[in-house]
Amino acid sequence: MLKDRGKQIIKQIVSPLADKVGVYDEKVQRLMGEPNRLLVLMYHRVIDDLASDPFQLGMCVRRKYFEEQLAWLAAHTHVLPLTQAVEHLLNNEPLPPNAVAITFDDGLLDNLVNAAPLLEKYRLPATFYVITGGLETGHTMWWDRAIAILACTQAHSVDPRTIGLPELPHPLPLGRNVRADSCRTILGTLWERNLGAIVQCLEQMKDVLDPGPIPLALQAPRMNAQQVQELARRGFQIGAHTTLHIDPKLLNREQLLDDLGASRLQLQELTQQPVDSFAYPGGRSSVWMPDLLATLGFHHAVDTRRGINQAPASRYAIARVGMPDTPVGDFKRAIRNLKIIDATP
Repeated sequence: MLKDRGKQIIKQIVSPLADKVGVYDEKVQRLMGEPNRLLVLMYHRVIDDLASDPFQLGMCVRRKYFEEQLAWLAAHTHVLPLTQAVEHLLNNEPLPPNAVAITFDDGLLDNLVNAAPLLEKYRLPATFYVITGGLETGHTMWWDRAIAILACTQAHSVDPRTIGLPELPHPLPLGRNVRADSCRTILGTLWERNLGAIVQCLEQMKDVLDPGPIPLALQAPRMNAQQVQELARRGFQIGAHTTLHIDPKLLNREQLLDDLGASRLQLQELTQQPVDSFAYPGGRSSVWMPDLLATLGFHHAVDTRRGINQAPASRYAIARVGMPDTPVGDFKRAIRNLKIIDATP
């Protein structure tokens, strides 16, 4: 709790003060100013307020901070379409100094409602990676369902054996000061399950923890097919993000090939555009992924390693940086501490 409080003080108070006196600018310029480097930013959700982000797990950025970040990017960097930027990187062709690409994972409705208008306001391109499973219904993804249940329950602890997670310590505390940590533990364990087992665990969680009605702010709706089409019509790139969004290591080679191919085909038919960019689900891969992505014709893939890409780059391992829910000063602090990543052995 004290550690989290210390981080918040740094993000909300120390970083803005340091930024005012230019502490971060020189380091950021030195890191990003080389002509063969590319910073790829990763977002998931752009929300109105923290009612939609009860545990602050790093997946959400409030709209006011997102706009601050975009304004700084528009003024101080060259934001490029991702495929164009990666092509330059792969060919070791010069990129503009301070080259950046913007990406979003999962295909949440707030990407269309909150993020897209601000991107258009600042005339910045972006790539949206969309999970295709359930696209017709727009149902809430499994991790958002788990977060909502844990946020709404009145229970102070839970026996993990009653929710299908017997390997976890019991009882698992759900007090106000530790609930976020327990949420991380549960989500990490669910990542080790196949989709059927995840759904079963969620049903058990709902029965045991009795969350009651889920408030609208916690429902995290996804875009439906028509809304993904709208994003594409407005000039944004749509990328593939699997159909199931589970750990690829849980699938055999044939299952993985089917999943990747179905995701790409559905998005191409939906948008009438090439879908040549892929994002690993949760940053997770498997030994077959690069070969399968090449077989299916993907131009590149992005992961979740934190760093600035430098030529020579690895086509199916483009690094990205998750952006903080903070003012622009802490946004720059996050950038200045990044390492340089290339494909050199």
